[in-house]
Amino acid sequence: MTFKIHPVILCGGSGTRLWPLSTPETPKQFLALTSSNSMIEVTAARFETSYLDEIEFASLLVVGSKRHSELLSSKLPHAQKILEPVGRNSAPAVAAACLARAPEDLILILPADHDIQDLSAFHKAIKIAAGAATDGAIVTFGIEPSHPATGYGYIKAIGTGETDSAVEVDAFVEKPNEATAQSYIDAGSYYWNAGIFLFRAGVMLDALKTYAPDVCSGTQAAMRGEVNRTIDLVYDAFATTPSISIDYAVMERASNVKTVPVSMGWSDVGGFRALHELLTEEATGNYTNGPVHVQNSSGLYVRSEGPSVSVNGTSDLIIVATPHEVMITPMESESAVKELGEEIQANRYTLGVSPSVRRRAREWLWTAFDLWSRKCWDETNGGFVEQLNLVGEPDLQADRRLRVQARQVFSFAKAVELGWPQKEVAKELVESGIEFINERLRHPDGGWIHRADSQGNAVDDNRDLYDHAFIILAGSAAHMAIGSPKGLRIADEAMAFIETELRDQPNRGWFESASRSLPRRANPHMHLLEASIEHYGATGSTESLNIAREIVGLFEARFFNPRNDVMSEFFGAEWQLESDEDKAIMEPGHHYEWATLLLKFELISGHDTRSWRRRLMHKANRIGWNKKSGFLANMVRADGTLINSQSRLWHQLEMLRACLLHPDSSTRSEVDHLFERIMATYLSYGPEGTWLDELNENGEPASSAIPASMLYHAVSSLCLFV
Repeated sequence: MTFKIHPVILCGGSGTRLWPLSTPETPKQFLALTSSNSMIEVTAARFETSYLDEIEFASLLVVGSKRHSELLSSKLPHAQKILEPVGRNSAPAVAAACLARAPEDLILILPADHDIQDLSAFHKAIKIAAGAATDGAIVTFGIEPSHPATGYGYIKAIGTGETDSAVEVDAFVEKPNEATAQSYIDAGSYYWNAGIFLFRAGVMLDALKTYAPDVCSGTQAAMRGEVNRTIDLVYDAFATTPSISIDYAVMERASNVKTVPVSMGWSDVGGFRALHELLTEEATGNYTNGPVHVQNSSGLYVRSEGPSVSVNGTSDLIIVATPHEVMITPMESESAVKELGEEIQANRYTLGVSPSVRRRAREWLWTAFDLWSRKCWDETNGGFVEQLNLVGEPDLQADRRLRVQARQVFSFAKAVELGWPQKEVAKELVESGIEFINERLRHPDGGWIHRADSQGNAVDDNRDLYDHAFIILAGSAAHMAIGSPKGLRIADEAMAFIETELRDQPNRGWFESASRSLPRRANPHMHLLEASIEHYGATGSTESLNIAREIVGLFEARFFNPRNDVMSEFFGAEWQLESDEDKAIMEPGHHYEWATLLLKFELISGHDTRSWRRRLMHKANRIGWNKKSGFLANMVRADGTLINSQSRLWHQLEMLRACLLHPDSSTRSEVDHLFERIMATYLSYGPEGTWLDELNENGEPASSAIPASMLYHAVSSLCLFV
């Protein structure tokens, strides 16, 4: 009898135990760790041919995150994909795989990032499992233990079984301590749980309906529509599906579970210690990869993907260097890497910053959220107010710009994400803001108007690229922070409007507005880059990543002048400079803002932007200052001539953010000093939680109101301290 096996690779997880090689943007399954190919490619290759006549393999199905869609396509271009909009653990992923196949199909579920040395033994175990699964069993693969491992769960079998049969499972056992693990070895009926399963699709769906009905119904609702080569699970349904592992949902509760004991050189590659054991011939040997030199040392795992690393006189260490991080931990500390990764990813840019500065930034932000949550919303007419007066009272008569509505949605979405204690207040403001944008500011011909009066009546119905970029930013942030389906819908709709109505096909980029106004500006494109990065983080959309790539390409080809290191602001219809090179206008704050966004783009795309970022910041630091006030000026020419010598707050905040994100450009004490100056001058001027928007050329207050739009800049910069 020949069994047709349908392999399914589960490609979830972020691989935190292999930080800093593995990151949320590029988890370990996409890295080449045990060979020259990525782990998911190695996993897929196990089913290209069969070692046995009795089994054949159907086409591959991969279940993974939508944010990794492009990575999945590049690594496994011929595989069918099911893309999850949010992570929901393994039970919904298994349910989706079963729903994509016929009820009688034999489904083989396996992780994307395990190592198997003996494929012949694996295929023999698959054949045995297939026989049991055909008869209605849900079959696990139990790895015959070689030592009392404490990092694996165990399967307790009823008896030790024969080499050619599946064995009844008595229980699944959590990770034990060493003494308990040794007792399992001595008993002879315990096996490591490899997390590999084989069953008929219909049998597993029946089990899910019995033991986890909400998982089954939620996933089925998320898969509504035609089963295509790529299945995008519907966010609304999948986000409310319970997040639970297949072990807890089914395996530990079902009665028809069996295991096939197998010795196949298996490792879950759970950390650097496991990698070291796999890649070194002797336990006392060293493994090196990249520009690494080791002397008088033993038991090392040393890998560099950037700087040269030299080691002398040490033992039993993990040393990993990337272009952005260097990590050193003891080999025996299994949890240290994960703990370090979680800590650094949360605080990587404030290492060395004064604790008092971090505390004050957080306190100021919380105060700002509190004040603006009480003052920013017009309870009578709806919508966020445009500004407060200098004593902190809202101006209810001022017009309402679309971009301010979107910026406030973004800011309160970030308040939720940052953990501001009044989360429900922030969520209500986010939802109300989205509703106002969606219902009150729409243009009858598509897109959204630029400005309305305080009653919500259109004052300027121009449809502006800058405004629509902020709708994408706000909707994406709302989607990530509170799972807002309306937020994601307006973000997607704004992106579609920009593509269909504002794209300049002959000259690249997008028009300023539906009216095709001139001059053309780099600034709206910069905010579209920011929005595309946010949208990609929220959805994993290849479209948004491609838009970001196009804008960075425009920056490199048109916006940035490598002859004088100036990021020009204004251009003609075909992206030609509107003036001589030395007269080109630059805004120092935009130089820093571009540096920040180019770094973010590099982290999600791998595109090297370091040279651009360094040159942008150096130029702004060299000629962007008003020496009288000691702050960045609003506008200068490429030759250093001040055009507008006043100093708005946002320039200073963007400089602060860029310096935090580029520790090689500023010392931590310089960051502390810059924060203190901004706090003393701009952020302590009016009522607590507000700001002084602008200084005159002499460094004196020059504002008649407190613009609401500045909360976006404050949140974007100070959130790094929280």
